[in-house]
Amino acid sequence: IDDAKAAKLAKTKASEKALRDTLLTAVRVVIVTLSLITSFQIRLFAVERYGRVIHEFDPWFNFRATQYLADNGWKRFSTWFDYMSWYPLGRPVGTTIYPGMQVTAVSIFNALKALGSNYAMSLNDVCVFFPAWFGAVATVLVAFLTAECSGSANSAVIAALVMSIVPAHTMRSVAGGYDNESLAVTAMCLTFFVWCRALRNEKSWWIGSLAGVAYVYMVAAWGGYTFVLNMVGLHAATLVLVGQY
Repeated sequence: IDDAKAAKLAKTKASEKALRDTLLTAVRVVIVTLSLITSFQIRLFAVERYGRVIHEFDPWFNFRATQYLADNGWKRFSTWFDYMSWYPLGRPVGTTIYPGMQVTAVSIFNALKALGSNYAMSLNDVCVFFPAWFGAVATVLVAFLTAECSGSANSAVIAALVMSIVPAHTMRSVAGGYDNESLAVTAMCLTFFVWCRALRNEKSWWIGSLAGVAYVYMVAAWGGYTFVLNMVGLHAATLVLVGQY
């Protein structure tokens, strides 16, 4: 009889624990979802007030370069000498630009157009919303990175919440501010996450190749790639010094 009571009590406790875990997971999902919605909505402030326009000087040039790529293709874009920039000298755009953002925006533009008229957007609108989209993606990636490094789902949720509203990121990913940082921060977070994920165990070695792809993508998007280069190199050197390789 005592064994039966003990088994029943253990089963009840297991059910209660499962219910708590389910509720906690649901709360986490809700918070992360709210973080994503918040991260997107607060970046639409300029659009809601001024409409779907590109603002600031660099974003206007970036949009013009994106339009040229969409209209003329990669071959002409890579050899494009722009006489309207750096006047009167002109600018060899193909060798003085980080084209990752332009290529990504045109790819999104073409993908939406391929899905049909219900999903198609003008290139201007794609470029306007581009920073807000990738701001939300960066929020998710920071949550993944935090979970990978800390092993704590609660820490990941808090990281997502902070990343969604932190001013240092928000100011560089406002809708209409079509600049390199809006993509590069997301690519940087992706590089850090995939690099750390590749170090989880010996069976994760193949993920290192994805880290390389993410790194190349980030380099193509932003001249500040040296931040990632230095951090990954420093981390790798530290792991060798402490014998964790």
